[in-house]
Amino acid sequence: MMQKGKLIVLEGTDGSGKRTQLDLLTAYFQKKNIPYKTLDFPRYTDSFFGALAGDMLHGRLGPVERIPAKLAALPYACDRWQTKDDISTWLDEGNIVIGNRYTASSAVYQAAKLSAPEQPAFINWIYKLEQEVIGLPKEDIVLYFYVPVAVAQSLVEKRGLVKDQYEQNQTMLKTVETLYGDLAKRFSHWQTIDCVKGDVLLSRQEIHEKVLSIINQTIKG
Repeated sequence: MMQKGKLIVLEGTDGSGKRTQLDLLTAYFQKKNIPYKTLDFPRYTDSFFGALAGDMLHGRLGPVERIPAKLAALPYACDRWQTKDDISTWLDEGNIVIGNRYTASSAVYQAAKLSAPEQPAFINWIYKLEQEVIGLPKEDIVLYFYVPVAVAQSLVEKRGLVKDQYEQNQTMLKTVETLYGDLAKRFSHWQTIDCVKGDVLLSRQEIHEKVLSIINQTIKG
């Protein structure tokens, strides 16, 4: 009987190096002949709902902070819903499926627009929506790449990237960072990868070695 695959999710604020680590991880899987599939969320150019999320994120539907959190979360959830069958099939085929962002991203970025007392109930609502109502496959492991907001944003600026509305709001990003930390403490299948030593960002290879030490245990399990 074919062994079921694993769903691995990469989470973190923009500028935390998820894309680089995804590329290094897929190169490792190729070298080791480990079957894998990847998905980037939101799928801005490949999905009706992903395009809608992009319009919202870049202010084409108005300021993001004025869009109610539950409404703003729906395009992201529907974008993932459209991949549900693919993910399930890939896992059944024994693939390692790597998601660059997943349910947690919607939970923390939308919750950051709310007052602190409202945040826990909203985050629970997001998980109920995506994992119970929609029925998305649950992650086997979430790798949370922790980079302090100030460091991550300086990297975004050095790369000359255009900031979306969330990235332009430092207060909101600090809240996102806090909420990510809360989820990492809440869920036993989350692993925090500290990407800095003091105020200095670790090299991509140093971070990659941390990733592999966790991933290899997950695959064996």
